[in-house]
Amino acid sequence: MTAPVTIPGGITAPRGWLAGGIAAGIKRSGRPDLAMVISDREATAAGVFTTNRVRAAPVILGSEAVRTRPDHMRGILVIAGTANAMTGAEGIADNRAVLAAAESEFGLPPGSLLPACTGVIGPRIPVDRVIRALPSLRSAIAIGPEGGEPAAHAIMTTDTRTKQAACRVRLRDGTVARIGGMAKGSGMIAPHLGPPHATALAFVTTDAQASPAGLARVLEKAAEDTFNMVTIDGDTSTNDTIYLLANGAAGGTPADDDPAFAAGVTAILESLARQVARDGEGATKLLTVHVEGAKSVADARAAARAVAGSTLVKAAVFGADPNVGRIACALGYSGARLDADRIDVALRRPRGSVPLIVHGRPARTVEDGGAIRVRDLLRQLDEVPLDIHLHEGRATATAWGCDLSYAYVQINAAYRT
Repeated sequence: MTAPVTIPGGITAPRGWLAGGIAAGIKRSGRPDLAMVISDREATAAGVFTTNRVRAAPVILGSEAVRTRPDHMRGILVIAGTANAMTGAEGIADNRAVLAAAESEFGLPPGSLLPACTGVIGPRIPVDRVIRALPSLRSAIAIGPEGGEPAAHAIMTTDTRTKQAACRVRLRDGTVARIGGMAKGSGMIAPHLGPPHATALAFVTTDAQASPAGLARVLEKAAEDTFNMVTIDGDTSTNDTIYLLANGAAGGTPADDDPAFAAGVTAILESLARQVARDGEGATKLLTVHVEGAKSVADARAAARAVAGSTLVKAAVFGADPNVGRIACALGYSGARLDADRIDVALRRPRGSVPLIVHGRPARTVEDGGAIRVRDLLRQLDEVPLDIHLHEGRATATAWGCDLSYAYVQINAAYRT
């Protein structure tokens, strides 16, 4: 199997996929807030959704759609500025109304668009405003970056940058397929996504051919290894959603169980997950936590997420404070099976790692004068990669997070006002 090859672009990189984004007046700021991703032909779809029991209207409708009609999809309508959560039956009716109006405007079959929303929890969708903007959205739809870039901008809330990725893969029958994606997410990020399982949203398109069941298998595994390993602030949103759609424009045989296709989808979601973590609200550093030597994959994931999600570890990373006891503490309460006297932790560098914990004890590098040198090194790093070895088995996992800065509190203390 050849590895996925990164290519320029995002959601519109695969053949037959178009997108667009406009300002519909949903956000008070006047920034773009309405996006569409659309295929020029029928597509199959799969989705994973938040496991938060307070589920937004688009999550309820989207999970129903991929369960009942996954082989008759044409695209996704994304509204930014309101989560349409805690809106009850009225919120579901609002989402249905804008989806039906968009399908009519674009000449699509009823029930062929998937919904997604992000923004403040509580307010309903301004239905009339969205419907009035649909002709402008239709005019904005385009192929390539001309459509993909505006769409990636329109789904942002507190994000400071767009998040896009694309690759190509060679399938086992020789077909060259493209996979592209876009995401948004900056705060309220600690996804727990499951099958038919601000917010983390990710949308992935491909021109490969695949069945809904095949897509679901690929997406569930890829999401577990990527977005479920991201934590910004420990809050699981009411709206977390990942959609994967395949329109078959590349031809060939179904890629359902093709390892190259699964690797491509995972590569796109990993790239987007890292971009989400790097753009955490107020973040100044990306935190990457790689655990190996765990007794099981579940243990490795638990240990990695605990360290990446620890408020005290995040604060130490922001302050460039080599307070390694916080890492050990997080490992201890993670639930992973471990022996405290066998833990090794190192700060990875291109030219050799710096030991932080050796056999469960603080390394000499973080004692006395050495701590000053490690502090200076941490201040220089844009990404802080921690390598942890538990010496319990052979399982590995990686989690991504960011530091916790003063700006995070400032952003979230005045999120609505």
